[in-house]
Amino acid sequence: MPLQQRKEFCNYADEYSNVRVYPKRVVKIKKKAKKKNPFVSFIRFCFVSAFLTSFSYFAAPEMYAKYFEPLFLNRILNKEIQADMKDYTSVYLNYLNNSELFGQNLLVETNHSDKNILNSIVENGELTTTKKMVEDLLKKYPKMHASVYVWEYSSAKSISINSDELFSAASIIKLPILFELFRKIDRCEKDETNTTLLSKNLLYDYKNQTSGSGDLQYSPLNKYHSVDYLAKIMITHSDNSATNMILEEAGGKLAVNSAMRSLGLDKIKIEERLPDLEGKNKISARQIATLLYNLDNPKFLSQKSKITIKEYMANVKNRSLLQAGLPEEAILIHKTGDIGTMLGDAGVVYAQNGKKYIIVTLVKRPYNDYSARDLIQKISEIVYKNINNGVDIQ
Repeated sequence: MPLQQRKEFCNYADEYSNVRVYPKRVVKIKKKAKKKNPFVSFIRFCFVSAFLTSFSYFAAPEMYAKYFEPLFLNRILNKEIQADMKDYTSVYLNYLNNSELFGQNLLVETNHSDKNILNSIVENGELTTTKKMVEDLLKKYPKMHASVYVWEYSSAKSISINSDELFSAASIIKLPILFELFRKIDRCEKDETNTTLLSKNLLYDYKNQTSGSGDLQYSPLNKYHSVDYLAKIMITHSDNSATNMILEEAGGKLAVNSAMRSLGLDKIKIEERLPDLEGKNKISARQIATLLYNLDNPKFLSQKSKITIKEYMANVKNRSLLQAGLPEEAILIHKTGDIGTMLGDAGVVYAQNGKKYIIVTLVKRPYNDYSARDLIQKISEIVYKNINNGVDIQ
C-alpha cells in the first residue's frame, strides 16, 4: 500500500476509534396553558355536589342504620343484640308456616286441626235492599276499591262485596293477635311461678320500641308492664310497640299464622312486625268477621276472656270511621286500621231496636285519600238505618 494511502487509513481508523455519541439536547418548550371554560367547571361542580348530596341523603343514613347503628348500640351502650335461635335451629319452620305458591299453602293441613273449634257463619240470604244501596254508594267513589261484609244475627242475612279478597290489614291485624293471646291464656291460666298470664309483667326495652301509632314509644325504657295493660293499649290506642310485645307473648308470627291456618282462617297472615306501612300483613273481610262471630263461642274463648276482649274493643279511641256513621245510642265494639293505602274498621254493632250485626269495611285508596273515611262512615250509616228500621229483615 502506498505511503499516502496508509497514512489516510491510519488517520481514519484512529478517528473512528475515538468517536463519542452525545445525547441530543432536549429543549423544553413551554406551552401556553389553556384557559379553563367556566361553564364546564360549573357543570362539574353541580354534578359532584348533587352526587354527594344524594349519597348523604339516601345511602349514608341507610348504611348507618343497617350496619353502624347496631354496632354503636352494642359496643357503646353495652346492649346485647339477640338473635332468634329458631331461625337457625329450626329453619324448616319458615317453610312449614309460610311457604306458598300463587297464594296457596304448599303443605296439607295437620291432623290436629282446630277447625271444629271455630263456628262458621251460616248465611240465610242477602240484605238485598241494603246491599244495592251500598253498591250504588261505591259507584260514587271510583278511586276506591272496597270490601264489605255484614251479617245480621236475628235473620242470618248478609252483605258480601269482595269479602274474600285479600286486603292489607293495617292495625286490624291486632285482632287475630289479641284472640290468639287469649286462647293461650285460656289454655294455661298460670305459668310456672303460679302467676296469672294476664298479670304477667313484660320488659319494655329498646328492642320493643317502634314508631307509628301509640304513646308507649315515648315512655321510659327498661320498665315492666303487665300483659293486660299492653293488650289493652294495643286495641284502645292501637299501640305498635305494645303490639310487638303481645305478638311475641302469643308465640310470634309463625305461631299466630299457624294457629289461624289451623282454624281455617288461611287469609289472615302476619308477615311483618308493626308498623307495617307497606301493607304486607293480609286479611279478608269475611275471615275477620268469622273471628268476631266466635267471640261468643265458649269452645273458642272462655267467658272471662270474652268479657275482657269486649271491654278493650268498646274503648277504641278512633271514632272517625264506623262509629261516626252511628247514632249515640248505638253500641260498637271494634278495631280500626289505617295506613297510607288502606283504611278499615271491623266490629259488632248493637242497634237501638235490639238488633245486632257484624260489619267489616276495608278500603284500598290512593295514598292518604280522606274520601275513604267518608265512604266508610256512609256505609255504616246506611247499614245501621236499614237494620234498625227492619229493612230486608223479616
